[in-house]
Amino acid sequence: MPRYKLLIAYDGTGYQGWQRQPSGRSIQGALEATLFDLFDRRVDVVGSGRTDAGVHALGQVAHVDLDLSLPPKALVSAMNSHLPMDIRIRQALQVPETFHARYSAVKRAYIYLIRHGGGISPFTRNYALHMSSPLNLERMNQAASLLVGEHDFSAFRATGGGRTQPIRMVFTSKVFPVKQNLLCYLVVADAFLRKMVRGIVGTLLEIGLGKSDPDLITRLLTTGNRTMMGTVVPPQGLFLAAVTYPPLRPGEEENG
Repeated sequence: MPRYKLLIAYDGTGYQGWQRQPSGRSIQGALEATLFDLFDRRVDVVGSGRTDAGVHALGQVAHVDLDLSLPPKALVSAMNSHLPMDIRIRQALQVPETFHARYSAVKRAYIYLIRHGGGISPFTRNYALHMSSPLNLERMNQAASLLVGEHDFSAFRATGGGRTQPIRMVFTSKVFPVKQNLLCYLVVADAFLRKMVRGIVGTLLEIGLGKSDPDLITRLLTTGNRTMMGTVVPPQGLFLAAVTYPPLRPGEEENG
């Protein structure tokens, strides 16, 4: 059965997250409803990971198995013509059956946008955290760099985060200006715990405001004491930016 890899962007504002829900709107649910409308059969959409309510995506990846051969560009066109405008299929590729959107992924990148030192804009309120106070970028980056490497991120795990093992490898962690009064935090890791990025951002903000020292990151990683972590920031500034996969093995190919 042909397997298709989908590259998806969405505005998560009006959704209860990625995962299908018994009631309420979800990204996965909207995609599966669209495929049912198109092909008159249930098709499971398997994502690279779950995003929470209000979180956006620039580069979510999913795979679907369709029991018909369809040119990938035709699949993109058909799905986009039926999907809500706040969900878009950016690309489709036919991939080997060994490809798995979640288990084949080796890196995931998130960004979090922060407007600071100005008033709330009605045009960015759903896509960035707004802060009235200025932030010390140097202190934030000093702290962010301490997250790079393999660490136990128990301190940044959401309450009730389950038994997922907390060891994660972080490849990139930095804060940089996008334009005046707009900062972006970029973090790339092999995987993330639930609300881990939002907990990290909340802690970096405390450091940027001068409420804590950059060494707080080291203490959190060493002790796993969640009570020392900053406030978990709201979801609207968070975007799943990209998911990375290993090169195809010899003899395998993508068709797009």
